[in-house]
Amino acid sequence: MSAYKHISAALVGLLICLLWFAWTPTDLWVQSLFYNASSQEWLWNRGEPLGKFFLYDGIKALLIAFGLVLIVIFFVTRKSLALKRYRSGLRILILSLILVPASISGLKQVSNIACPRDLIEFGGNIPYAGFFMAQPADTKVRVSHQRCFPAGHASGGFALLALSFLFGSKRNRKIAIWVAMAIGWTMGGYKMLIGDHFLSHTLTTMLLAWLIINLLAVVDRFLFGRVPVPAELQPYQQGKAAFFETIRDAST
Repeated sequence: MSAYKHISAALVGLLICLLWFAWTPTDLWVQSLFYNASSQEWLWNRGEPLGKFFLYDGIKALLIAFGLVLIVIFFVTRKSLALKRYRSGLRILILSLILVPASISGLKQVSNIACPRDLIEFGGNIPYAGFFMAQPADTKVRVSHQRCFPAGHASGGFALLALSFLFGSKRNRKIAIWVAMAIGWTMGGYKMLIGDHFLSHTLTTMLLAWLIINLLAVVDRFLFGRVPVPAELQPYQQGKAAFFETIRDAST
């Protein structure tokens, strides 16, 4: 499938995801599997040091270090003919590692959806309100603005889906996608087990990451002309080429 078809599929997936979790109690049912109501404890203690080190602080540090290494490689090898074929994929991957977490973080600031651990159903004091639902008017608890949706921690792992643009063979692209999915769901699953996120939070982050990555791929191909663009965009592509040609002529 082309990037345009992946964008369409991601948008449809997002719509289905939001509507499904808005109209069904799936989130509450899945999350209840990780919560012991009698002891009011989550399946994984958020204060447990090994889990926090390896699945939260440690993996975030590794992703940041990975991104910095990629940036160095991109600029150090800018004149390498042998690595020229990988520059488009590197651009998409580097930008994905920056823009996917940044976009998810921005959405968290405006979504106003609470974490499971803060809800009455799981020992908190905030009434449950799903997508498109207002907080109950008769609640006696003053509910502050919540910042728990989408899942921010998993966004770094799902940004690695852009690794698929580094490879030419279908087999290697599939391997890259499976590796990224494993990392993303490991990070997201950890946050579900400690009561920080619902399933819908992590699933939405995955779909948004794939949407953003494919949008970046379309922009990269449009700007650098790696593959033909759709017919409706060709006039803009031709105008861009003529503009850069004029600039080159003026500078010589």
